[in-house]
Amino acid sequence: MTRIFITFIILFSLSFVRVINVEAQHFTSPSYIIDWGNFNVTSGKKNSTSYSLTDTVGQMAPGLFSATGYQVRSGFQYIYDTLNNTFSFEISSLDIAFGALAPGVGITQTHTITITTPSGHGYDISSFATTSFSNLVGLTIPPTTCDTGSCNSTTSAPWTQAAVYGFGFSAVGLNSSGVATNIGTSQFFTNTSYFRPFSVAPALSAPSLMSESTPVKNRQARLTYKVNASPLQPEGSYQTAIVYTAIPQY
Repeated sequence: MTRIFITFIILFSLSFVRVINVEAQHFTSPSYIIDWGNFNVTSGKKNSTSYSLTDTVGQMAPGLFSATGYQVRSGFQYIYDTLNNTFSFEISSLDIAFGALAPGVGITQTHTITITTPSGHGYDISSFATTSFSNLVGLTIPPTTCDTGSCNSTTSAPWTQAAVYGFGFSAVGLNSSGVATNIGTSQFFTNTSYFRPFSVAPALSAPSLMSESTPVKNRQARLTYKVNASPLQPEGSYQTAIVYTAIPQY
């Protein structure tokens, strides 16, 4: 029996901006002083049976501005675009079991990951294995090197040949209908035949497997784990634990 146990970590990456005092609008009276960038007349969210409206009246330069390489949404009403999308990261199954292995027959198991990022510049998902894929006495199923010996923990390559043994994984992005489109994963895995081995217990960082530079909602990817045991592989129960880290980009 071979088994993988999955854990995941969510890290938040924030940047801090030094704030300086700018008196864009200055209001005074004997009882108050107001220094503010703008002074709204009204703003909020209005609804009726026939329409839904968000507005900002009085704010300086509200609206949607875009050019090559950037997009700016200026106006407090745009906050409603993201209020219901809190940052989240989910894994559909935390226990991947391969069962009995037959020498020279690649066996695969899959599960899905789902991520939502409400704002900012997207996300990055990385992974590593806490140990080698080994049994209780320290014997290991080696990491795959793929068909041409060219894949490693940061570079994927095709792995289709039955005589190439080892353990590895691939990732493919899915659209909202669950169809494989490779969105978010194409820069790491060209297609579903591409695999790479896990890095093992990195000290500071782990290789990325999925990343986008814009906010997403319920973006999914299918992860495929593959084991192909050599005829010389000793019998036993092999296992490892995989850690996934999801980082929102701000």
